[in-house]
Amino acid sequence: MASFALKGWNLQMPPSSVQQRPWHYRIPKKSRNGCQQCKRRKVKCDEQGPRCRNCRHRKTQCSFESQCAPKSHSAPSPAPETPASTSIVQGLEQQPVRSLDDQVPVDLRLLYPSNPDPVEDLELMYHYTTVTFLSFIDYDIYKPVWEVDIPREARSQQFLMQLILAVSALHINHLWTSKNLPALSYKEAAQRHYNAAVTIFRSTVPTMTKSNTSAVFAFSNLSIFFAFGSAQFSSRRKRLENPIDELLDIFILLRKAMATIRRSWHILEKSPLGILLQRGPQITDRRYLPVETSMALELMEQHCLHVLALNSTESTLNPVYQKAIDQLWDSFVMAQTKRKDWSMALRFPMIFSDSFLSYLRCRDSVSLIILAHFCVILYNAPARWWAEGWSVQVINAIFENLPQNWRYTISWPMEVVGLPPTPSRFRIC
Repeated sequence: MASFALKGWNLQMPPSSVQQRPWHYRIPKKSRNGCQQCKRRKVKCDEQGPRCRNCRHRKTQCSFESQCAPKSHSAPSPAPETPASTSIVQGLEQQPVRSLDDQVPVDLRLLYPSNPDPVEDLELMYHYTTVTFLSFIDYDIYKPVWEVDIPREARSQQFLMQLILAVSALHINHLWTSKNLPALSYKEAAQRHYNAAVTIFRSTVPTMTKSNTSAVFAFSNLSIFFAFGSAQFSSRRKRLENPIDELLDIFILLRKAMATIRRSWHILEKSPLGILLQRGPQITDRRYLPVETSMALELMEQHCLHVLALNSTESTLNPVYQKAIDQLWDSFVMAQTKRKDWSMALRFPMIFSDSFLSYLRCRDSVSLIILAHFCVILYNAPARWWAEGWSVQVINAIFENLPQNWRYTISWPMEVVGLPPTPSRFRIC
């Protein structure tokens, strides 16, 4: 009688009668329904459209795609919205307030095309729970929230599950492209899952309730990260097409998300995700700032006054500018004294006025000077793959938008982010 040792167990083989049992080889049935590409390669096809596993792996076209294409001649569907233009809670104020439990069940298969490869979803979720979630953690105390609590919320909230998969695919796309490896399939997966997340969210979440508040909060955070990370999808060499407007789009997304979260703050702070809301007392004493930073911000105020004086007879900054400058000072102090994390880095765009945002949209020179100095806070925030290169590209765009004789006003931000100005680039009047 044969025996085997396996992890401390002594397994005895049955008597020799088992070994004398005749062994039959089952000849697999042949199928002639595989795709044309697998037939040419003479490999087994899984026959799963719209593109079989072999073709997905080889990143080639599959004959199933033409068979699965819709045959109706209806009008083409509108282009998917970009993350930055999608409000986290768009239209919720106009929706009737009702409980999710009272809604008619929604067949999610009608909301978005099903993923033909469930293995892909498993891969993306595994990557999120082992790698991606770490890029959202500024402190160890946040780890259980992003690793356990948020995926647990996603089990019952499909819109959050789809967004987690989208962010994970976006991260893999970033890792592969940074090593010059082909990552088109992950880029497509990221956009597909993101579109599904937004579609499901709009169709199933008419308002925030106690049962979905944590999921909506997580959704809003991940949407910001996805908007930062996916802005370079349509560009080459990771260059933003319009850095200023794209950053302002994210500001709008951030402000709308924060407005929604404030309405359910009392519920969130008692949830497992409430630890992400803890901020402590505000510290705004400018004496805590390094001398170099204080001198740079004081010089910024003087530059803003000088720019205004060249265009008008005003000798003081109007209230919109002055308020934004004071808020920027406070943001620098808090980022320096409290926590150098992304919640502090994104504080300024959440609190400045709508009027200041309008000035930025109009490429107002004074507001652009202030924005360039804010980019220093972004640059000094913890390094994250989804925010890579933003500060440098926005400051470069501001440099190009400012009149040549005012470009010297952003010398300090340019130097901080690694763009040291040279005398030939400026003309001071």
